[in-house]
Amino acid sequence: MRLSGKLSQWNDARGFGFIAGADGERYFVHISAIDRIATRPRDGDAVTFLAGRGSDGRPAAKSVKIDGANPFDREVLRRGAPPVARPRPGWRAVVAGLFALLLAVAVFRGTASLWLVGIYAVMGVVSFALYGSDKAAAEARRWRTSEARLLAADLFCGVIGGLLAQEVFRHKTRKPTFIFATAIVGSVHALWLVGLATGLISAEEMLSLARPLFGAA
Repeated sequence: MRLSGKLSQWNDARGFGFIAGADGERYFVHISAIDRIATRPRDGDAVTFLAGRGSDGRPAAKSVKIDGANPFDREVLRRGAPPVARPRPGWRAVVAGLFALLLAVAVFRGTASLWLVGIYAVMGVVSFALYGSDKAAAEARRWRTSEARLLAADLFCGVIGGLLAQEVFRHKTRKPTFIFATAIVGSVHALWLVGLATGLISAEEMLSLARPLFGAA
């Protein structure tokens, strides 16, 4: 049986919130459980839904319909009507793309080799996965990945994947201290990659200079 209620504490940036049910219960709701509509959900929207349980066993809403909302009409799009505007890529995606471009230029100029690309690729996947796992844990209210671990993965060549994950999952994009820390990590990689791309720095030369230090250790 479908229940009625109102959307409350909706966090549009993170894509989840709660429903104050007419039965007096409070239900967790994720954006994926809401039927596709032409607009975004908002606090105070009247809804109908099916009651269920989340992965943590707490009340969760399923098959949520927002009363009075315009459905996402695929037929209208097929006939050529103007589609709903999609959000443009944020600065994180743009910066990630620039970092990848600088890395490609460095390889082309011979100041960086493919092993460095491989490190960035592997660590980018690791960082992306860490952010995705932390977002899922936050939504399920499970044990979280520490911010220090996320930033460390970004610093150790995972920055491209980390920035893309922040953009894709809309995760860690509102906390000022984390944004500031991300900017510092990004600045370090920007200086390093610009140096490689312009020929001011050579990854091979830096590695050869570091070898005696590691050998001495």
